[in-house]
Amino acid sequence: MAKIAVRRSTRSCCHDGREFVIHYELETLAAPEACLIRAYLEEISTDGQGVETPSTRVEVLCPYRELGEKLFDLISNTSEPVFPVHLPEIARDQLSSALLDGFSFVSKASPL
Repeated sequence: MAKIAVRRSTRSCCHDGREFVIHYELETLAAPEACLIRAYLEEISTDGQGVETPSTRVEVLCPYRELGEKLFDLISNTSEPVFPVHLPEIARDQLSSALLDGFSFVSKASPL
């Protein structure tokens, strides 16, 4: 799959006296009409160097580019940082909601 563009965003946060940087990436793909969202966590050590925590790298393939771009904007603009471990459940919830919004249910009486 050929890559078209990459957007990046970072968020910083502190937890239990430790400093973290969360990296988000959106990679749009040429074919099919899809995109890949990546998130990974980097802990900043006391000497100021970043060390990636390998167990916290998450990738989510989004089947619809427009929804993937909206999801990327959502996670990178939240008031609190989204940790990579939560990315799959947020993606699932947002995609399910978007797909269900497109359904309409019509009750039809059966002809006798």
